[in-house]
Amino acid sequence: MDKGPFDAGGKLMTLWGHLDELRERLVKSCITLLVMFIISLAFCAKILNFLKHPLEEALPSGTAALHFTGPMDVFMVNIKVAFLMSMIFGAPVWLYQFWKFLEPALYPKERKYILPFIFATIACFLAGVSFSYMFMIPMALKYLIGMGLEVAAPIITITDYISLVTVMILSFGLVFETPVILVLLAMLDIVTAEALAAQRRVAFIVILVVAAIITPPDPISMLGMAIPCYLMFEMSILIIRLIKGSGRQSEVPK
Repeated sequence: MDKGPFDAGGKLMTLWGHLDELRERLVKSCITLLVMFIISLAFCAKILNFLKHPLEEALPSGTAALHFTGPMDVFMVNIKVAFLMSMIFGAPVWLYQFWKFLEPALYPKERKYILPFIFATIACFLAGVSFSYMFMIPMALKYLIGMGLEVAAPIITITDYISLVTVMILSFGLVFETPVILVLLAMLDIVTAEALAAQRRVAFIVILVVAAIITPPDPISMLGMAIPCYLMFEMSILIIRLIKGSGRQSEVPK
C-alpha cells in the first residue's frame, strides 16, 4: 500500500476528509484544555503556593517571596497559571490527538509504533516539565538571586516570576520531545541516523543557541537545557539505528 493519508477503514482520505479529521482532533484537544483550565482556575491559590516553593528556597530566610504592583497582577497571573496547568494536565489528551491525526500519514507497518510513540511523547513532555521544576528552576534561581544579593535586596514580582516559570516549564517539556521528533522524521524518511551523526557539531551549536534564547541569561540554565538536549540527540540516533536496522532485517527474503 502506498504511503498516504488513509482512514481507519483503509480508504484513501480526501483533502476534505483530512481537514475534517484535523477539525475533530483540534476540537477534542481544545475542549480538554478548556476543562483543565477551568478546574485549574479554581485552585490557582494552591497551585501558586506550590510553584513559588523553589523561589522561597532560593531567597534569604524571612524574605517575602512574591510581590504585586497593580490590582490586575494576581488576576492575570491566575490566567497564566491556569493555562500552564491545562497544558500539563491535558498533555495526555492533546498529544494523543496529535498522533492519531498523524497516523494516516504513516505506512501500515509503521502504524504499529503509534502506541509507543504516544506513551513516549507524553512521558518525555512530563519528564521535561518535572526536570525543569525540580532541578533547573531551583538552580537558576539560586544562581541569579545569589548574584543579585551581592548588590541589592530582592523584590520579585509575581508577574515576572510566573512568566519565568511558565516559559521554562513549557520549554523544557517541548525540548524533551527531541528524540520523538527525530525518530518520527526518520520513520518518514526525512532524516537518517547517518545524516544526524554527520551533523553532530552543527546540532551541538544549534542546541546551545536555542538554550541561550529560551532560558534565563545565565550559564546554569543554558547548560542545564543544552546538555540533556544533546544527550537526547545522541539517544535519537541510537533509537533510529535500532528501528531502521530491525526494519531492514525483517524485509530480507527468507
